[in-house]
Amino acid sequence: HFGSSHSNSTPLHRHFSHSTSSPQTTTATFPPNHRARPLTTREAHGDRSPGRRRTETMKKGGKEGKGKGGGKQSGGAPREYLTCALKFLASEAFVAGIIGKGGAVISGMRTSCKAKLHFTEYGEVYPGTESRVLTAQTNDEELLNQLIEQMVAKLDKVAKDSSDAENSGVEGDLKIKVLVPRAAAGSIIGKGGVTIKLLRESSGAKISISDASSSGPAADQVVSVQGEEEAIKTVLAEVNKHIQALKDEGWFQVWATTPGTVSWAYSNLGGGGASSSRVYSHTPGIDLMLSVAQNLPPYVMEDSRGFALSCVVPDDLVGGLIGRGGSGTREIETLTGAKISIREISDDPGNRTLNIAGALPAACAAYMLMMKRYLDVEQQSAGSSW
Repeated sequence: HFGSSHSNSTPLHRHFSHSTSSPQTTTATFPPNHRARPLTTREAHGDRSPGRRRTETMKKGGKEGKGKGGGKQSGGAPREYLTCALKFLASEAFVAGIIGKGGAVISGMRTSCKAKLHFTEYGEVYPGTESRVLTAQTNDEELLNQLIEQMVAKLDKVAKDSSDAENSGVEGDLKIKVLVPRAAAGSIIGKGGVTIKLLRESSGAKISISDASSSGPAADQVVSVQGEEEAIKTVLAEVNKHIQALKDEGWFQVWATTPGTVSWAYSNLGGGGASSSRVYSHTPGIDLMLSVAQNLPPYVMEDSRGFALSCVVPDDLVGGLIGRGGSGTREIETLTGAKISIREISDDPGNRTLNIAGALPAACAAYMLMMKRYLDVEQQSAGSSW
């Protein structure tokens, strides 16, 4: 939990100082015997005056847990990690078929294959497609092969019953796409393309592999397969084997628990409601943030009292930070739901404090967006000085 304060008048807060000479570096100083806490309701709305404060004590071990990372945590259970994973691209017609009436089909798949199945949200699609990412996880490669059998059988039914030929194909000539890590794509292709050539010949399916979305072994590549039902099952079982051969690699868990590169449209409320797209790729920093956020228990992400972050910014860059008439900060507030304020420092006229408060996801998202504005404004300022 983070509290925002510049002075020592609220000793329970952690104090953040943002180096004006090197804005990329934010340092945190933790005074001795000072304990971090969530915001009270009054503080979340900007009132820093003393009031009734609820203090949380974080316990380690004992009855609250079973050693490092073990046991149940108050307010939520730890996220279970299943060792094997496979990612499908699914059009809305395919999604509807997989879910089934009242969720009956997907429930049956989860039970029979002992699998976790998770779709990205509606509108969150893989770049260049209209398909959502379906991540399937189990503890056994053969269970994923059983899931492949069921998925392809459902794809065949979707191809028969819908007009989704572009994404799902037609009866007798199905289409499916899966995401594979770059390291697996290399072994699927084989030296000089020998392995993929043999797979095409033995299965009778058409197989193509896209370029990697970024660098690194976990970068996504799309494997597209087209052919008869049994041919597709054969190819996907082989793809599955190559992916699970990498499950003990250090990067695999992050690949298996995040949807990878996903783009989505949102209403750009600061720009007249125009729709825009943001694309996120596998990078170490993004993978780290996603992994941490996805493994936090609900009581941390949903604490109603709110959290706060603060840093010091140069006074001469404040105008660019807030934008014309405050449009910059208003846009970020609207997008994230966090509250943003910039205040003078009585004994430091050359700097001001930037304070951000809100639910943990909102406060962190707003902080990142404000740091982007900071770096952009700083670059513009440096360019205009030449």
